[in-house]
Amino acid sequence: MKKKKIISIGIILFCCSIRCVFSQSLWHIAKGNKEILVVTTLFTAHDIRNYLSNLAELENAVKWCKQTGITKVYLESFRDGYQVDRQVLENAKKRFLSEGFEVWGCVTTTRHGKSEVGRGWGSGSCYSDEKTQKGLQKIFEYTASIFDHIMIDDFLFTECECEQCIASRCDYSWTKFRCDKMVEMSRERILKPAKKINPNVKITIKYPNWYDDFQQRGYDVFRQTQDFDNIYVGTETRDYDYSIRSSGEVQYGAYFNMRWLGGIGGKKTGGGWFDALGTTANTYLEQARQTVLGGAKELMLFSYGDLIRETNIYNGWMGTPVANIKAFREELPGLFKLAKIIHNKEPKGVDSPKLANSEPYEESYIYSFMGMLGIPLKPVHEINKQLQAAFFPVQMLKQFDFSTVLRELLEESKPIVVTDGLAKRLKDQSLLTNKNLRVLEIKGEPKNLLKLGRKELDSLRNHLLEPFGIYLNAPLKVGLYLFEKDCLVMENFNDELVDVELIFSHITKAQKLLILPRENEVTLSSESNVVKLSIMPRTLVVIKY
Repeated sequence: MKKKKIISIGIILFCCSIRCVFSQSLWHIAKGNKEILVVTTLFTAHDIRNYLSNLAELENAVKWCKQTGITKVYLESFRDGYQVDRQVLENAKKRFLSEGFEVWGCVTTTRHGKSEVGRGWGSGSCYSDEKTQKGLQKIFEYTASIFDHIMIDDFLFTECECEQCIASRCDYSWTKFRCDKMVEMSRERILKPAKKINPNVKITIKYPNWYDDFQQRGYDVFRQTQDFDNIYVGTETRDYDYSIRSSGEVQYGAYFNMRWLGGIGGKKTGGGWFDALGTTANTYLEQARQTVLGGAKELMLFSYGDLIRETNIYNGWMGTPVANIKAFREELPGLFKLAKIIHNKEPKGVDSPKLANSEPYEESYIYSFMGMLGIPLKPVHEINKQLQAAFFPVQMLKQFDFSTVLRELLEESKPIVVTDGLAKRLKDQSLLTNKNLRVLEIKGEPKNLLKLGRKELDSLRNHLLEPFGIYLNAPLKVGLYLFEKDCLVMENFNDELVDVELIFSHITKAQKLLILPRENEVTLSSESNVVKLSIMPRTLVVIKY
């Protein structure tokens, strides 16, 4: 009996040591890859109160971060009307710094001052109110006195329609009024006073994942990106199942938003921010992969307090944060490899301009759905006349004299697809008869793209792919990403295995460089100029050709 007890204790100690070695190795792997990709998390103001003001809980948080490969943390000073005590913030900052973490501050501008009136989220503020502006200024002065870097969570917007806002708006549209108000308020009440308190402070504005709705809520991504020191990008997506329930989001939206804003931000662009709300491990990992493919320098795991829970519910969807993090830890070495493979590689594909502050009309988030068709989009914020192929939705009406631009591209035999929403609004209807132009019917519902037939899908896709010397035969909900001359990525977002065929315009040899998750299988056969793949459900594969 005693011998069995000794053996059992030995097995327990061995398992503990294995877990310890794994967590330490993941921490060291993460530290060794910081120049390529940084993993970080946020401690909200309430997380700090609940977990970091107690020594034992603080130690648990440090340990959890190391086990998850996190090397940078954000400590939030304010959220939902609650401001963290200075000593608690400084103690937490000191503890994480002593363990080798990078530490930045954060502010979430919710439930302070006069609440917004109208159709908003209910947690925003009215920035026509002088007292509210002064209150915001004090929050940032306080935070700048503690941190040299401050992130602003994506609630820095307003949809207020109170009498004061109506009077201030005059004859302007709500879009112009809100964008002007937010730009002025950011300059005068955030940037200027914070830098006066701390001349070294750098402030990052984090944009949400609403790329088609920014302007309606006061985000002017051109002017604000110029004003702020850095930008961050929301890459939160859910699992879209058209037959059961429409979440309104598809996985590709994370990639599009990251690349599009990254093009506007350039070197100012930091990381992508996603969460576990209403997600299972599959969709949680897809958020991470799309963020990496989008060229993010950091992966922000929002947020510690949410991620240590067994479950959460978002819009009626059950989420599994603890299981998600377990899967993330297992995949993280592969995410570092993915980041290395595409590092400094320019994406190529079908130019898909989304002009800043352009109205989507009935085609909101059409770019995200197009990416679910296996069309390798190249998200850009302006038209490049040297493009190889293009997708133009109704958002292009923001472009001055668009019909003239379109005519010039068609005369150069560039393959182009326009939506029916744009087609019916073109000033020059004769362009619709051009052999290089195709009109994509979505009938005011971008989600209709997820019901395209296979024959129609392949024809649409290969019309746009022709200049790249590659053709794809694949079902819906398979993403294709092209990088420079010899690297492509495919991701199967389906819940079943898919067979795909890549046909190249020349003899090609192909090999698999990476599969995520690493335990999944992708079979590849290559003959002459044809590459055939069988990709397991919810699986990504990187191919060198």
